[in-house]
Amino acid sequence: MLRCLLPILILVLAGCSAAVEPVATPAAGPGFSTTDVAWLQLADALHTRALPLLALAPERAAERPLGELAARLGRAHEAGRGRLRALLVRARVTGENPHAQHDMPGMPTAEELKALEGSRGRGFDRRFTELLRAYLDQLVLVADGERSSGGAAEVRELADAMAREHAAERAELERIAA
Repeated sequence: MLRCLLPILILVLAGCSAAVEPVATPAAGPGFSTTDVAWLQLADALHTRALPLLALAPERAAERPLGELAARLGRAHEAGRGRLRALLVRARVTGENPHAQHDMPGMPTAEELKALEGSRGRGFDRRFTELLRAYLDQLVLVADGERSSGGAAEVRELADAMAREHAAERAELERIAA
């Protein structure tokens, strides 16, 4: 029963906007559970929404290591989207990602990005660090849900790898921000 409820729990924990109509998770291809599909879509949406945030830092950050981290994460997270989307194709999931337009924890909003676009230096660094920290924490949280309740071994393995990668990125962010 928990396995059936996990996609719903992930969305509740992720904080989907109440104003957004619930979207049915598409039927997964053979070997993929609805939890797998929900995690793949949610992680893809998180990565997609963070890329514009990561693109801002190289030219606005006061601390060069922060800008360099953001540039490196931008490349790595774009590649991560490729891994997520390849598994969505294997799971036979097509169409628009139902989470792409949601405002959830860890996803920088349009308002937050606009505010950051007008900021530079130490003020930028503080807010950027807060948003990046929330994003990385959310990625690890949802990956942990997949790791514990996912169906397909290859999806659980990707969630495990991504959780480790994002935890290491979070630790690097903390070293830089200290």
